[in-house]
Amino acid sequence: MKKEESFLSRLSFKCFEKFIFFIVKVFCNPKVYFEKETEKGRPTLDGPTIILSNHINHLDGTVISYVFRKYSPHNMAAKDRFEQGGLMKWYLTKGKCIPIDRKTLSTDWLRAAVRTLSLDKENIAIYPEGRHGSNRQILPFHSGVTTIAAMTGCPIVMVYIDGPYKFGKRCRLIVSEPLHLDPMTEGMNADYIGGQTEKLHTKMEQLQASLLKRL
Repeated sequence: MKKEESFLSRLSFKCFEKFIFFIVKVFCNPKVYFEKETEKGRPTLDGPTIILSNHINHLDGTVISYVFRKYSPHNMAAKDRFEQGGLMKWYLTKGKCIPIDRKTLSTDWLRAAVRTLSLDKENIAIYPEGRHGSNRQILPFHSGVTTIAAMTGCPIVMVYIDGPYKFGKRCRLIVSEPLHLDPMTEGMNADYIGGQTEKLHTKMEQLQASLLKRL
């Protein structure tokens, strides 16, 4: 009985996810650009990858999931959204989202992300600004993404989303080439993590500039 319920639950989620992706397609019809201008089609990932995106709206995770739907990334999501219960909790849980507790110093989310990448060999999507900025504003990055990358050695694929989301306005994204953190010379100390986080922030600004030149 439990197996049947599990199967029906998975089937229900897949059907609901397809409906959500249809809404994304109709509502904002994402168009993907690439840092390497000769690259076309859908983004590809080669092994467990950290997808790093700017954060403009609660829809970001759904758009990233749609664009990278072949790879089913585990989105990082605020724990308080799980606590809303009902359909929201069901969707986030079945979608394998990883809750981040923004009210405490818990590192459960970091361990879960490392486990997803290193042991499960699956992908995560993270939004290191931690909150929404105004359109085309890139807020400072938190260092969690850098810590995860340093602990796992996984590549980072960066995505800049140009907003805001509006019905009838096509959503546009630019996807970077996979990149790695610089090698550690003195261990994973605060200076290393801080410096690498700043480099990622600068890279996101460069992606933004590259996309806006093409629009």
